[in-house]
Amino acid sequence: MTMQEIRAWGVHLFTMSGAVCGFLALTNIVNNDPKDAIWWLILALIIDGVDGTLARKFEVTEHLPNVDGVTIDNIVDYFTYVVVPAFYIWWLPVLPEGWSIAAAALILMTSQYHFSDLRHKTHDNYFRGFPALWNLVIFGFYVFSPSPWVALALVVVFAVTTFIPLKFVHPFRVEHLKRTNLTMAALGGIALVVAVWTSPDTLKVAKAVIVVSVGWFLVIGLGRTWEDRTPRA
Repeated sequence: MTMQEIRAWGVHLFTMSGAVCGFLALTNIVNNDPKDAIWWLILALIIDGVDGTLARKFEVTEHLPNVDGVTIDNIVDYFTYVVVPAFYIWWLPVLPEGWSIAAAALILMTSQYHFSDLRHKTHDNYFRGFPALWNLVIFGFYVFSPSPWVALALVVVFAVTTFIPLKFVHPFRVEHLKRTNLTMAALGGIALVVAVWTSPDTLKVAKAVIVVSVGWFLVIGLGRTWEDRTPRA
């Protein structure tokens, strides 16, 4: 085995470790420890944000052509972005009593549509429809503790927008305002870490930064959606 192949395998193993983080998050959920579950999901998110850059740097596809890194990534993403969050809202008292199974099923099924939709990325690298980022949704549930009915309404809204051609920003891929998008993503990520670290007495400034960061991406996505629908002279 060449050094290039060893490095390529190292990248694949790094990606696969995201699934281990998801499994450890599950063990914390069943132990009624949502804070540690959130930490494991944050780590899984960091791994997912870094592994693509490593794969390109070490030319993984060229050195291991028979191992599909995209498939590995999709398996890990569906587990950590969808299955674990669905289990989170089913096990923990997040939604109104009697609604958790239906909401979890809605998350699991709409997300399967997203992952199989060949149009889920636009020509300018935006996501088309809600990109099954349910881990981010439960981060919000943990930090902001909305009422059960508000949480349920949010689950339904995000599930429905999976099928609506709204644009959602991919901060690493979208070229429009890329530096600002990366800065806002970094600030939001830091604020999330601070918010979880200081919970349950979460710092208000951390919450405010999260709101601003999320608001920025929603506005940019809606703006690009509107531009695409507006006829050009």
